[in-house]
Amino acid sequence: MYILVTGGAGYIGSHTVVELINHGYKVVIADNLYNSSFDAVARIEFIVKQHVPFFNVDIRDKEQLSKIFETYEISSVIHFAALKAVGESTKIPLKYYDNNVNGTIKLLEVMDQYNVKNIVFSSSATVYGDVTRFGDNSMIPIPEHCPNDPTNPYGKTKYVIENILHDVYNSDNKWKTAILRYFNPIGAHPSGLIGEDPLGIPQNLLPYLAQVAIGRRDKLSIFGNDYNSHDGTPIRDYIHVIDLAKGHIAALEYLHNLQNDQGLFREWNLGSGKGSTVFDVYHAFCKVVGRELPHEVVGRRDGDVLDLTANPKRANEELKWKTHLTIDDACKDLWKWTVDNPSGYNIDNYSWKALSANDLSNRSHTIKVDDTFKVSIMNLGATIQNVTYKDAPVALGFVTEQEYKNQSFYIGATVGRYANRISEAEKLKLSVNENGNTLHGGKFGFDKKDFLGPVVKRNKKENSTTLEFYLLDPHLENGFPGDLGTLVKYTIASGSIEIEYESELLGKADETFLNLTNHSYWNISTGSSIDGTKIKMATNKALEVDSKSLLPTGKIVDREVTGFAKGSAGIDTCFVLEQQSVQSVDTRSNELQTVLEATHPDSKVKLVVQTTEPSFQLYTADHLDVPGKFGPRGGFCVESGRYIDAINQESWKKSVILPKGETYGSKTKYAFESV
Repeated sequence: MYILVTGGAGYIGSHTVVELINHGYKVVIADNLYNSSFDAVARIEFIVKQHVPFFNVDIRDKEQLSKIFETYEISSVIHFAALKAVGESTKIPLKYYDNNVNGTIKLLEVMDQYNVKNIVFSSSATVYGDVTRFGDNSMIPIPEHCPNDPTNPYGKTKYVIENILHDVYNSDNKWKTAILRYFNPIGAHPSGLIGEDPLGIPQNLLPYLAQVAIGRRDKLSIFGNDYNSHDGTPIRDYIHVIDLAKGHIAALEYLHNLQNDQGLFREWNLGSGKGSTVFDVYHAFCKVVGRELPHEVVGRRDGDVLDLTANPKRANEELKWKTHLTIDDACKDLWKWTVDNPSGYNIDNYSWKALSANDLSNRSHTIKVDDTFKVSIMNLGATIQNVTYKDAPVALGFVTEQEYKNQSFYIGATVGRYANRISEAEKLKLSVNENGNTLHGGKFGFDKKDFLGPVVKRNKKENSTTLEFYLLDPHLENGFPGDLGTLVKYTIASGSIEIEYESELLGKADETFLNLTNHSYWNISTGSSIDGTKIKMATNKALEVDSKSLLPTGKIVDREVTGFAKGSAGIDTCFVLEQQSVQSVDTRSNELQTVLEATHPDSKVKLVVQTTEPSFQLYTADHLDVPGKFGPRGGFCVESGRYIDAINQESWKKSVILPKGETYGSKTKYAFESV
């Protein structure tokens, strides 16, 4: 059964989804992406190494919400989906009441319809209001029995929702409801892949300070230094977002452990119980950054009070939960997130679009480097879908997902686990898909799989953008032993695409074998054929292959290629760059060497191919035939990699055998320039 997480693409929601999956739960995310990003979902999948079902749904839409409950067996809901900016709520209160309160009502109606009566609600300490109103500090630290008196529309929506949930429980005591009131979430996931990405000007201390540190803001304003604290600044209870996420799991498990006929409505504070001043947090973050950050002390802010610290005793005792991470931990994790993602999830030259209206697991991701170079890569097969150089397409590709699934030419795809041919496939217990051989990984190779991600990052210093895709290929998929984790990293810069492969064996086998490459079809002419393309290569040494099986005979022969003349014979040849016995399964320490240059007199475009690999296959695609799209000789491939059938060749096999604990790797670069 699944846990539905509404608002699961948001700051706290995304971290909670990761922790849920790490604790063995199956999760479905619903989010309208109003103030969040689907890139957070892609990164969640990257962290947990699995697909997470996602629905782009506004919880006020009962029809769309119902489809989740019809598709997945939901046992419980963790409800984050809400507008949450205090200042904004004072300006557009009706929108806050409609989204937060009306949205929750619709959610509860659908839950009731499908007899799902477990809910963990993300409330807030704002429901307590100004606890200094009691005058005697009897409510500091703040206990759950502190009377509620929210002072802004955001807090009032949380208060109203709590009362609605209480009334629902009173009307039907089969409902099990956990109300979690938390204080000041801070930090980010230690991987640096997900974190807080506030829209506009951050309203909270650490996100604002992080933007000062990275250069997006000039200085931090500290509102008042005349409070009755050790340094004169206000005291707040800060909690690492990972601890907060685990608090939701503790509450969920508490509900699950109740008897089937035992309902519940219960509130818990999630906080550390330890107050820290603004200057305490400021100095902790400056220490992590390594320098003092610009700041100034200004007058008190309306509504601010001295001390808002939680009393978490009830959660400590009943939920068996408490905080473990410190403010220093949160500052360290926040700084990693900020450095790795200086603009959050927003990348200036990056955009994506879904290739299926109902499924975002396969998207097309476009990097527009400048007016002369644009590259699109899709999740299916981590495939290069489109490359445009000076307004002209230079790579073959389709538009729709189904077009890729209907073809068998591996157009633009990452091919694996094993590119090219493996003989004696049945003896090796591999998937047979060509004349007794395993070709390009078998019947269900990497080209047919949706990779997770990508994680997209911009490197302004190098003027490049990276996209990282990940695939976990299970043990004995197509017969290959071992769970294999593979990272495909594209680095897009001005006029160039660099591809880096990295694979690790994760379990269920002591070793496996693999050979990865990219199967893009290039055409730098001005027409539909590659005829007339001139070729200059770093070698004329090639593997001799049997004309029927296309498998190596063991000999190396001379094969000179200077171009693709009209009417000339097709080419499907493995050229040898390193004739000696190849031992390394990771070639990334080798320098990129230029192996092929292609030019065309009409377009005046040059393609330069570099690689760290010992060989490359040159293929002129004479058999390419996709009606209405591409004809014979519509493109040529330059597939860097290991030798054909290396696993069955004693002097080459070490280059394709990956033992557990070692890493497979390679790099290849395609660069375009005008001549």
